[in-house]
Amino acid sequence: MAISDLILQLQHAKEPNKELDISIGIVMGYKRHVTTDKENGSEQERKVVWLYPDNGDESSLPAFTAKLDDAYLLAQSLAPGCVGGVSWDSQGGTAKIDDGPYFTAHTPALALCIAALSAKLQKEPAAK
Repeated sequence: MAISDLILQLQHAKEPNKELDISIGIVMGYKRHVTTDKENGSEQERKVVWLYPDNGDESSLPAFTAKLDDAYLLAQSLAPGCVGGVSWDSQGGTAKIDDGPYFTAHTPALALCIAALSAKLQKEPAAK
């Protein structure tokens, strides 16, 4: 999925979303790996694990859209050394990274995910 499409989906999300977390993880470089384990002798159970981008170790996929700490991890990974802020009120959340614009969403974590992905998009060279 293109980052711009992912940003649009995050802007319309009304709550945390595991499918969006997966798309964000793929943008970050997480790799999905499926294994099968034998359960009860003959039945095989399918298990999905995620491989951490830096070293390939097994990891759980962060809940970027649900947890502010995980959204912060996203921002620090996609825009190392960035500075920013997040705020919230009864209407939702707002986030800003570096000199970028303010982004609003239904939750602070969603807003920070949008800001982080937008910062990454701004740093990428324009497609020809």
